Amino acid sequence: MKPDTLKNVRRLSTLLYWGCAVAIVVQFLAIPMVWYLPGWVEASTSQMTVSLAELHALSGWQKYATMLVMMIPSLIMAYGLLHLRKMFGAFAHNAIFQPETIRHLKLFGVALLVQTLAKPLTGAVTSVLATFHRPAGERMLSIGLGNAEASTLFLGALIIVIAWVLGEAARIDDENRSFV
Repeated sequence: MKPDTLKNVRRLSTLLYWGCAVAIVVQFLAIPMVWYLPGWVEASTSQMTVSLAELHALSGWQKYATMLVMMIPSLIMAYGLLHLRKMFGAFAHNAIFQPETIRHLKLFGVALLVQTLAKPLTGAVTSVLATFHRPAGERMLSIGLGNAEASTLFLGALIIVIAWVLGEAARIDDENRSFV
């Protein structure tokens, strides 16, 4: 790798390392902010299977169970972002084609895939929990799927395949070096 390219990779990786830290914090705070800071999330309600008014009307066990279920995709993504952060940290320290670095990329791809699959399921459970207090006939089960989920599934799969290919390339390179 050219010295200028390596320098740019290190610089950008350091920036992304810290960007991932911010993103992890946001993953932990986003759902509680929906509950405790009403009004800040109005623009993104199209992704929710129940209305904010229904969520804010909940109390007791329903409120906390619903919040916990809604946190599952965020926690999965935080796990993935933690591995992405570790990968960028390794890049920033010149550990680019190392097995551990490639493993972090693969785990991020897996987390992205799992989070995308979990979102519709947790959305369905959220709709059931949020309408559980209603009389029979007014309860609902709502599942939301869109183009974004399909795109994210393919992106997660692409990242996993790229990580496998990089891992194999690094293994072959290491094997070739041992012969010389």
